[in-house]
Amino acid sequence: MKKLSLLLAALMIFCCFALASCGEEEATSSAPEASSTAPATSSEAPAVSSEEPEASSEEPAESSEEELPLVGEAEMFWVTHFNDGTAEGAGAIFTETDTAGGWWIHVAFAPAQVEDLENVYEIVELTNGIADGSATTVAVPEGGFVWAINVGNDYITLGSGDTDFTSPNCNAMVASAQLWRVGDKMQFTGLDLEGLTVPTETADTMWYDDAYVCTATWAPIND
Repeated sequence: MKKLSLLLAALMIFCCFALASCGEEEATSSAPEASSTAPATSSEAPAVSSEEPEASSEEPAESSEEELPLVGEAEMFWVTHFNDGTAEGAGAIFTETDTAGGWWIHVAFAPAQVEDLENVYEIVELTNGIADGSATTVAVPEGGFVWAINVGNDYITLGSGDTDFTSPNCNAMVASAQLWRVGDKMQFTGLDLEGLTVPTETADTMWYDDAYVCTATWAPIND
């Protein structure tokens, strides 16, 4: 009887262990299995359109060059004498006959027509002897004039006199005049071609003096 009781007890213990083992296996089998396959990745690259964007047929507008004003900046026009080709360091206007010498610049101005502008003249002849004394006289155009300029001598520095005929005004005008060419047009102010009055505010001052003021002007025409 005692053996039977021990056998039953052992059987009950075995059954308990068996039931516990079954519960663990069930719990394990019910858990979701981890996928052994990596998420699918498309091997196809995203489609790219083979069509290039159409180029605009319109070309960018070219930037236009800045236009020059019709009348350029006015500068002093060196006029110290009329119909006198003997003065040194002078700017002389000739309305009759050009009598200036070979060491001068001679410029013949004829009347020119430019819309809405007055007192416009065009260079029709030019000779320049400033450097070598080779200039020749030019004819006075009908309705126009000849203007001539020379540098003059500094006789004080040369030791042969007591007068310096050079002046900053004359030198500046010579530099400008050497850039002029036949065909250039200019507008003048302050010229009295009939009364032949010298355009100055300092009539009592000699023209070669630095204090001398000439009121005539010239300005280039950009047409």
